[in-house]
Amino acid sequence: MHTVSPLAVGFCAVVLAAPAQALVIYENDFQAAVGSEWSKSTIENTPTPYPTGPRSFLGQFGNETVTLTLGGLPAHTAVQLDFDLYLIRSWDGSSGGAPLYDFGNDVFRVAVQGGPLLLAETFSNGNPAGQSYGPNANNPAFTGAAETYSLGYVFNDGTINQVMDSVYRFNFLFSDTRDVIAFDFSAFGLQGLDDESWGLDNVRVSLLGMPTRAVDEPATLALLGIGLLGAGLARRRLRRV
Repeated sequence: MHTVSPLAVGFCAVVLAAPAQALVIYENDFQAAVGSEWSKSTIENTPTPYPTGPRSFLGQFGNETVTLTLGGLPAHTAVQLDFDLYLIRSWDGSSGGAPLYDFGNDVFRVAVQGGPLLLAETFSNGNPAGQSYGPNANNPAFTGAAETYSLGYVFNDGTINQVMDSVYRFNFLFSDTRDVIAFDFSAFGLQGLDDESWGLDNVRVSLLGMPTRAVDEPATLALLGIGLLGAGLARRRLRRV
């Protein structure tokens, strides 16, 4: 007859139930100059600052692609991308072909080179034609926005100046095992920087599914010792019987 001590069983459960840890490998709020990981390095302060100082971001950009490339990544099985998207001035959403409002379609796109397309939707900062981003086939302007009119950018529609901008916060999780990854951020359908532009802020990339070692922490080593001690005592009792 073979028995396993309750403490040893508990130790096994701790190892098997240990949660997967996320490792942040890149994080940038653009309060300082960016490095060569970005294909473009323009940084700007929004007209409306934070209460504590300037609100800096990567941008402004128009109909172009901006790429973030990260290499030398440790082993992993998934990647999470988080970022804030700044949509500046008169984004016209799904207005292509719409009577009186035919200035779009204004599309923002995020893709992983050699990997999945994460986002490809139209966005509107007020155009009545609406936008594709949202729960429905066509959604009102600003659907899903975390902020509106908060950055302080002014657009002149030919009659008056008005603040017009929005901020969206995105989180994407996808499977990936490569040691080099590149993200393409791009827009098309825009009419020019004085009319429509975009930027990025608070970009963060994390790795998930990292390999773990069962006995590399002091607490884990203590559990292992207790479990082995319990197993030894159980064997001694069996011998006496």
